[in-house]
Amino acid sequence: MVPCWALLLPALPLLLSPCPGARAQQQAVWTAWVNVSGWRPGGGGGGRNETFWSASESGVFGQDSPLRPCAGRLVPPDSPEGYNACQPQATNFSRAPPPPAPWLALLQRGGGCTFAEKIRLAARRGAAAAVIANYAGGTGNDVQPMTHPGTGETVAIMISYSKGQEILRRIGEGFQVRMVIEVGKKHGSWINNYSIFFVSVSFFIVTAATVGYFIFYSARRLRLARALNRRQRRLKADAKKAIGRLQLRTLKQGDKETGPDGDSCAVCIEVYKPNDVVRILTCNHLFHKSCIDPWLLEHRTCPMCKCDILKALGIEVDIEDGAESVQATVSNETSNIPSLTEEDNRSETASSGYASVQGTDEPAPEESAPSESDNLRLVNNASQPPAVNVLPHLDNPGFEADEEQARAAKS
Repeated sequence: MVPCWALLLPALPLLLSPCPGARAQQQAVWTAWVNVSGWRPGGGGGGRNETFWSASESGVFGQDSPLRPCAGRLVPPDSPEGYNACQPQATNFSRAPPPPAPWLALLQRGGGCTFAEKIRLAARRGAAAAVIANYAGGTGNDVQPMTHPGTGETVAIMISYSKGQEILRRIGEGFQVRMVIEVGKKHGSWINNYSIFFVSVSFFIVTAATVGYFIFYSARRLRLARALNRRQRRLKADAKKAIGRLQLRTLKQGDKETGPDGDSCAVCIEVYKPNDVVRILTCNHLFHKSCIDPWLLEHRTCPMCKCDILKALGIEVDIEDGAESVQATVSNETSNIPSLTEEDNRSETASSGYASVQGTDEPAPEESAPSESDNLRLVNNASQPPAVNVLPHLDNPGFEADEEQARAAKS
């Protein structure tokens, strides 16, 4: 799988490299100083000429316009229909001075044609520059950079709508208006080379940090999952050992578990029957062997009282230096566990029939057919009150009592 940051490498040199000259020219915006002056003969009192004058940085050069000063008389088209210069037949400049006197065409934006068409038409009519007034809208003082490829060396600027209307009003009042265009200041676009470089580097850093964090997070999750799997395997191995140390017992006819008042297995909810193999936990709760062994492998606790068989049997789980290691330590404390004699152990093992269990699928111990002495012991055992002391995990109290009664009967 290809990392996502690798997909950015082919485009990174293009983002970080300086832009071509044409693109840089499009990004730069040059303002234009517009000096407008006019005079009207005999317009003032006493036959004096009336004049006006204004100068401001109120124009913007077109993106494809040459950056050079230009001056001349400002002439609009003859008819209002040709003011936007989108109809060549209706766009005439009869008030333009004869050559070689320079003059500038005053046009209106809009009309369904492009800036380039307007500027080329003005150049064909003999204009040295094209001054295009913006739309009516906003504050009336807005200007925008124009794109007009293919207009050659014709100077083109845009002025605001209000500025264009003021000049038209003056021309309509009989003023001869002259405009001088000077190159103003360069204003870079908000997206310049430095901005592109900064955005590209920032994007690359954020992407690299995100991918790095994702790799770190995935590796950490994988490491924790493997550690958890190792821990689960260790716990299952120790649970298997602990199950092998629990008591097994085969129920017989007459046991209190199989009687009318007998209990049922809490796992499968089936009543106990003779010849059922049950396992006795450290808390003295018993269950069917086939039911409780899979449960203990997964949960390691008694389904009824939640007693932990690993803790009860002295099997501990140690965690050192972040690595799980399960170490079985068998407790040697016997202060609360009554000791058994060797003879009692032999008789207990022979009577109960349980042995070390190596797995969950070991065969059940075979029981011999009950004899008359066994029946006698069962009757006597039923008459005795149940034991209330907690029994050690290696003892079976019922069978121990049976052995003592057997020895007493023989004597």
